[in-house]
Amino acid sequence: MTEAIRTERRFGVTSQLLPQQRRNLMTVRNGPEWPDVLDVMEMVCIEMESKLINTDAEQELEVLANHKMAKAAWQIFIHLQDKIDSEISLYLASITRQPPVPTMTDHERLVENILDPTRPLPSELEY
Repeated sequence: MTEAIRTERRFGVTSQLLPQQRRNLMTVRNGPEWPDVLDVMEMVCIEMESKLINTDAEQELEVLANHKMAKAAWQIFIHLQDKIDSEISLYLASITRQPPVPTMTDHERLVENILDPTRPLPSELEY
């Protein structure tokens, strides 16, 4: 089922996103559909510019209004991308990172091999 087009502000949208929402954004941002979403947003910006270009130059107020709308469309396009990347960064920063596993020294691998002969020997001692 498709969600209805939002035409007004909703309660709670100005608060922070939930971690699940940020993860969903990351999935969309890294998915194959993202370039298509960007293309549609860019098309909207180009449509706004075309409206400006096709405005009668003698209609100064209309030209100014359409210029403002075209400029605003590009600013929203850029800001939306920045905001999504920022939310993804916040999500990634919130994920608990696993400590790096130290690699074993040749001596430790030799001891492990003695205790468990199926483990590989250090490269220097291999025949």
